[in-house]
Amino acid sequence: MDYGYTVIPSQTDKDEKGNLLNDPFDPRCTEWLVEIPVAVSWADLPGADSIEISKFSALAQMDFYMQVQRFYTRHNTSATIELREPEIESLGKRIYEAIRDDQGYISAALLARFDDHQTFPRLPFEPIEKETYDELMQGVADRQRTADFYAALMAHDLGTPVNDMGEVGPAGCDSDKCLLPEKQPS
Repeated sequence: MDYGYTVIPSQTDKDEKGNLLNDPFDPRCTEWLVEIPVAVSWADLPGADSIEISKFSALAQMDFYMQVQRFYTRHNTSATIELREPEIESLGKRIYEAIRDDQGYISAALLARFDDHQTFPRLPFEPIEKETYDELMQGVADRQRTADFYAALMAHDLGTPVNDMGEVGPAGCDSDKCLLPEKQPS
């Protein structure tokens, strides 16, 4: 937040009626998501806007992920494969074959693809137009209290001299969401 990013409750944080929480400081909130606007360099390549990536099948995404995994990284490549229900069986078979044949598969996140991006709240990523990106980046700049991301992080890191709370569990932001310390029942 000090750096200007928007922080919202996770998609698992809901009120008693099942509605998503909107206030990250709501006492019922257990996880935070940090929204970070990101531009990708390939989006500015001539013709990139004519490629409809939502049309790539789950198998095409899997094959691309496996190419990166086998030839460009030595660790687990972060991959989210979006799929539709009719693709489940063929993708499952492809993953099985990659494991069986020791092709370098480690893991991939699977996400149901909804052609209407509003049906799955708080997606891990969502495509946006350049204008929206520019507006989001302006919002980050307007909220920013420091231009030093590392200093902002260290000011809130558990166990630092600024916030000496010691170790209370796993790293707060070591996955796709930030985990908050568990609350003890009253």
